[in-house]
Amino acid sequence: MQSLLQDLRYGVRQLTKNFGFTLTAVISLALGIGATTAVFSVVYAVLLDPYPYVDADRMVHLVASTKTEPDWWVVFTGPQFQKLRESPLVENMAAFESESTTTTGGELPEDVHASYFTGNAFNFFGVPAFLGRGLQPSDAPEGGDPEPVAVLGYRFWQRHYNGERDVLGKTIQLAHKNYTIVGVAQPRFTWNDGDVYLPMKLSADPIENDRRYHQAQARREPRRG
Repeated sequence: MQSLLQDLRYGVRQLTKNFGFTLTAVISLALGIGATTAVFSVVYAVLLDPYPYVDADRMVHLVASTKTEPDWWVVFTGPQFQKLRESPLVENMAAFESESTTTTGGELPEDVHASYFTGNAFNFFGVPAFLGRGLQPSDAPEGGDPEPVAVLGYRFWQRHYNGERDVLGKTIQLAHKNYTIVGVAQPRFTWNDGDVYLPMKLSADPIENDRRYHQAQARREPRRG
């Protein structure tokens, strides 16, 4: 023990005498530890704990590009989405869209990023809800009006409701419309950066959908043989 203390005192004296060397060593260690942590975070997210979507290796979306423009997502009307979903190359498909809205009915309004999903979207992504349930096909029947239900994003739930677990069944008012909270999404489920996930109306009527365009995510059929 005495020898260890002597070695420590000697080391401290040498470091204080060579301040430039000490500073360089500390910075090198800090950079090395930071780089190692960053690499581990990437490896952990990509290899050890990949994003929890079912069959993510078969998830695709259509993009278009020109010689002068970068890739951009192709959007679809309701009838176009339904036609594409019938392709023999597609196993399943979900559509979504976004809009900014505001909480109302409380003391202070709060800006909210609302993500509208087709009723099959939560099943498509295969991520179970953290609390309650996700959106279901019965919440957004095709050709009918969606049910006034909402799934909260995890971070919005933490921020707006302080993580209260009795939030299920309560009402959240968005743009003066009431929605019943049926679930809270998983912490890592942040698709489309939604604060709230609401059922989306998707109609096959080409006139009704003339000016409504949706993004879509597909899962291709598995390769045969």
